[in-house]
Amino acid sequence: MKSPSPTTLPHAFRDAIEKRFPGARFDEPLSKHTTFKIGGPADVYVEPRTTAELTDAVRLADDHGVAITIIGGGSNLLILDSGVRGMILRLKGEFEEIAARPGSLLDSGAGVKLPKLIAWAGERGLGGSESLVGVPGTLGGSLIMNAGTREGEIGDLVREVRVLDRGALRVDVLSPRDLRFSYRASNLDGRLVVGALIELKAGKRDDIINRIREFQQSRLATQPVHTHNVGSTFKNPPGKFVGRLIEQAGLKGLRIGGARVSPVHANFVENLGRAKASDVLGIVESVRGKIRSEFGVELELEMRILGEP
Repeated sequence: MKSPSPTTLPHAFRDAIEKRFPGARFDEPLSKHTTFKIGGPADVYVEPRTTAELTDAVRLADDHGVAITIIGGGSNLLILDSGVRGMILRLKGEFEEIAARPGSLLDSGAGVKLPKLIAWAGERGLGGSESLVGVPGTLGGSLIMNAGTREGEIGDLVREVRVLDRGALRVDVLSPRDLRFSYRASNLDGRLVVGALIELKAGKRDDIINRIREFQQSRLATQPVHTHNVGSTFKNPPGKFVGRLIEQAGLKGLRIGGARVSPVHANFVENLGRAKASDVLGIVESVRGKIRSEFGVELELEMRILGEP
């Protein structure tokens, strides 16, 4: 195991993490953990598999003043080339489990990938989430950003969200009155989401599976699903589709370094193989500037940027 320099992490914290989490990885390249395949190292990367392990990781980090960041599937993240300081957590084990509850409810851990959750529900005759099957992230990340499509958002389905209270080191349950979801945002940002209760609708299994396949086929036909990207780069401005604006500005195929605006869907930026975060940021600024000058529209990022410049 490669250890970071003493100036990066406190010695006592590093020793405690190595003892509690023998599988912890120091100086772990985060390009291995994002769909963009871009990003520098984490000081330490840990995969808690139980609530007890997560609680211990949080306690150790807080006791030593070490920052914590949870990543899900890494499907909406641009991690900077310098990497991320502190501890990166990715929820595994019990956080990847799904269970049916009475009344068309699903109890899901935050680490479950959304396509898996939707397929699992469909096989059991539970629908209402089919349009989200093209969202590649985990449930936790999807809740934080209120992931969605034109047909609906994950926030529409939520009946409770479980979060870890860092101060009390306990799991709290948030009801709908505690939650606020808006376009690609929620008041869960900054919280340690560990699971949720999702309400679906009972229906015919075959009908639900067919709808899932239709949404999958539509995504295959309109999005660059086989390239390294993070999905939508920018949020849609009110009343407009940002992909169309970028295409009208003649920026489809724009390339900087190893990154380019997708020729399939202009709101996707692709890593052609050796892109750096700085290449992607160059495209972001070029597109923003062109759309501002051509249409007077200020674009807001949908992807998240993680790390220090």
